[in-house]
Amino acid sequence: MKIIKTDQFTVIENKDKKLILSWIFQSGFLNRESDFAVGTEKEIKNRDEALKFLNKTKWAVFNIKRCERITQYYDWISPLGLVKGQSEFFRVTEKGKEALFSLEGRKTEWFDKIRDRGALTGESCYFWGKRDGYYALYDINTGERLTDHFKSSVIAGAVIGRSDYVIGSYGNEIFFIYDIKTRKKVSDSFDEDRLIQILKNDEDLENLVRKI
Repeated sequence: MKIIKTDQFTVIENKDKKLILSWIFQSGFLNRESDFAVGTEKEIKNRDEALKFLNKTKWAVFNIKRCERITQYYDWISPLGLVKGQSEFFRVTEKGKEALFSLEGRKTEWFDKIRDRGALTGESCYFWGKRDGYYALYDINTGERLTDHFKSSVIAGAVIGRSDYVIGSYGNEIFFIYDIKTRKKVSDSFDEDRLIQILKNDEDLENLVRKI
């Protein structure tokens, strides 16, 4: 395999094919994280205005070793997940909405926002999805919503593969521990200062519940 960079293009060649990209991101293949990379074949006519171009073009995932485009083009594709070798999933942004995909197709509904951690990064089968100003935890395998609609999406507990608990909030900076199996609040409420302490000390939510 050969990779040749010019002022306008990155040319990738194997023994059978040639792939010409006008832009390729470092994450993934170039960082030896996977065989994949996010890039585009669309020509950048003025490299001095590259940032303006990056916001307007469409992006796809490429299998660099095979010199093949393996997804459709979208408004944006995050390198987290598949491209960085963390999971089989990648997050697509299209017309202001976000969804998680695998190479087999779309795996979730469209959301206003999907947080970085969880199923996307291979830490669990869960993810925080946001709609109409509220977050909920979802199972990527079933599509099931596992929590009430919360005003927060704290990165702790089940979403990162630790226990069956998450931290929820209905607003006013008041938080609590929530069991995604029983769908119930299982702790007293606590304030933002206590939340910061829990996260700073990397406290285990299951142990906190046992102490109640």
